Amino acid sequence: MIELLGLPYSPWTEKARWALDVRKVPYRYRTFQPLVGEPALRLKTRRFRGNVTVPVLTDDRGAVYADSADIARFADTLGDGPTLFPKEHEAAIAHFIEVGERALAAGRVLSLHRTLDDDAALTELVPRGLRGVLGRLAPRLGELGVRRTLRKYGAGARAIEQHRADARAALDELRAALATSTSTPKTVLGAFTFADIAAAQMLSFVSPPAFGIKLGKASRRGFTDPELAKDYADLVAWRDALYEAHRPR
Repeated sequence: MIELLGLPYSPWTEKARWALDVRKVPYRYRTFQPLVGEPALRLKTRRFRGNVTVPVLTDDRGAVYADSADIARFADTLGDGPTLFPKEHEAAIAHFIEVGERALAAGRVLSLHRTLDDDAALTELVPRGLRGVLGRLAPRLGELGVRRTLRKYGAGARAIEQHRADARAALDELRAALATSTSTPKTVLGAFTFADIAAAQMLSFVSPPAFGIKLGKASRRGFTDPELAKDYADLVAWRDALYEAHRPR
């Protein structure tokens, strides 16, 4: 059985799951446990230095795919459903994967800083079984995890406003790409491809989707950027329509 290791609240995991689901590829999903699960993840991916992260897929032959786009390409070779990587659009899809990654990297930093100011959101980051035991210390443990993530991705090297500018630049590019679309719902390249999956996740740290990504009430506040959600309400509406049309529940 194909196994996907991921995080239920991660847009990167959602990209992989969406690709597998829309291609009707059967798989077993397993939630990654940060910190305690890292040694096993390093062993699985053979990455013994630097950052390791999920999603990670292991196929039925033992091959490992450690990137959401690579997992989606793997899904495109199996199952049935829309072709996610049509050859004539390979370069354009690769471009929107890169644009999406820039938007997600910026959005993650902004989201983590919002979460630092919300004890309820910090508490939701702590495993449910530990929250009652830790009591008032639970949000402090969550805070340690958030600060570790910020250090992991070098988030302290740039000003918050620069990250916001990066997010806006990516969202503006998506808006321009959709402006010429005539499909219903609109698609980045005229037909549904992985470019749309990657582009849709750009909105996860603006206003998270109603399904797919799993978030507690407080965590959803941390993922939501009121300023960007207002300024890019048209893109949020587009993402929601795309989910309804193409995201299997």
